Amino acid sequence: MVSLLAISLALGACSTGNDDPMAEAEAAFAENDYRGARIYLMSALKENSADPAANLLYGKTLLRLGDGVAAEAAFKKLSNITQYQAEVQGLMAHALLLRNMPERALTLTENPNPQHASLAYWVKAQALLALDRKEEAVAALTDGLTAVPNDPRLLALRGNYEVDQRNISEARRTAALALKYGPDNLDALLLSGQLALMRQDLQVAKATFDKALELHPDSITPLFSVAAVNADLGNAKDAKANLKRILELAPGHPMALFLMAKIAFDDGDIDRAHALIQGAGETLNDVPGSALLRGEIAYLQGNHEQAIERLRKFLVDMPGHVQGTIVLGSALEAAGNEAEAYQLVKPAAQRANATPQLLALAAKLGRTQNDPLAASFATRAKVPQGRDDIALKMTEAGQAIANKQWAKADAIYADLRASGLDGNAIIMNNSALVQLELGNKAEAVTFARAALALTPDDPNVLDTLGWTLLQSDQDKGEALKLLRQASARAPGNLEIRWHLANALAANGQAAEAKRVISSLKAFASADQQAQIDELLARL
Repeated sequence: MVSLLAISLALGACSTGNDDPMAEAEAAFAENDYRGARIYLMSALKENSADPAANLLYGKTLLRLGDGVAAEAAFKKLSNITQYQAEVQGLMAHALLLRNMPERALTLTENPNPQHASLAYWVKAQALLALDRKEEAVAALTDGLTAVPNDPRLLALRGNYEVDQRNISEARRTAALALKYGPDNLDALLLSGQLALMRQDLQVAKATFDKALELHPDSITPLFSVAAVNADLGNAKDAKANLKRILELAPGHPMALFLMAKIAFDDGDIDRAHALIQGAGETLNDVPGSALLRGEIAYLQGNHEQAIERLRKFLVDMPGHVQGTIVLGSALEAAGNEAEAYQLVKPAAQRANATPQLLALAAKLGRTQNDPLAASFATRAKVPQGRDDIALKMTEAGQAIANKQWAKADAIYADLRASGLDGNAIIMNNSALVQLELGNKAEAVTFARAALALTPDDPNVLDTLGWTLLQSDQDKGEALKLLRQASARAPGNLEIRWHLANALAANGQAAEAKRVISSLKAFASADQQAQIDELLARL
């Protein structure tokens, strides 16, 4: 993926003392030692600044280091040399992309040379995504993977887009293909690590990011990813060492400063976290989560109005964020605005992913507003005594579902329900999905209805009940109504849209079903394409 922050490493020119700096540069580049390659190339160019081979490799090295400005300057020296023009066109487009000039980059991606088509399609898709022209980006990726079907970088970009669209199952398949064709490809490794994080498999994520860092020691992204996973694993010492290394490579790196502040905050050192945030100044303004951290610090320091201002802005960008909702609700309550606090917290508490802390706050605020729902929130907030393994069990069940180990998942959820957690919407919703896979359709519908009763506005729960009704040949009309509601609440969820298309078809609404299906075809796997073709044939 294109770096969010272009990293310029201002190293002074120096003499390597080697008689063949170009050979040393090529060796360093092959080993992904881009900082070393840069030094050798500066020495080679000092001897002959017009050397085309040195300028080409220098530009490629600078691209790896995220310096689009200097890379563009190197490639311009080759613009009049015929033998380099085909390759340089795509490289120049990449440099412009790093300079945040997607429209200019696009002009260089048309009619790519077949030998360099992979980079051209990758840049084209990235540029279109940067311009929010998603349908065209999808088309560019599809064209690229048709021309170069086994390209790991194109596959990784497709996988990242699928993650953005919340099509996680397809993203996993795409990531597996990317790693198959490029086991050492940085983008493929980063995607695989990200997916491991999403399923809470921190050890696999760390191993993947460690491999990426070992293979690409000068890349900031795997270094930061390793630091973040170390922080999540409680390895604060290792995380701090990783962050220190980042700040040596890129002084003032916003994400590194943010994570250092977050580690201090989690350690309870509020003053240290505050000092780091203050010292970073405006560099953190575009860092996701920094507004939340600043709001949490302000709240704990008793600056409630400041916390409210910051957290309101945060929730504009991240509506429904659970922790942000909890802290803002608490700050509003502390400032005497209980009614506003409850209006904020109540919808979040009605979702399946509401935490016990959020539910407890909603119950307390609901009582101040004499809302009958307060009692149900209080009931859901209770965690059975003696079951401190609940989070571990739920993670284990989620992994069993991901691996299609339905009997194992069924046993775990049965244990959790028997422990008094049949009031947990996530457990009831996932129990329904497992029963559907096991063929127990009536029980699946029962569990799905119980989940919806707990969280009537959650799109995933609406989807589960709609899909179980459809698959159970029960009320097709109700199924369609539920799936329309789910799709309206989560329009970017491809799986919900697929379920909606099936419901439309089952209710005889062929034209609308075809429109929905047309939005799904671009990222369908071979198996999914077969299902789509089968449905289209029925229509």
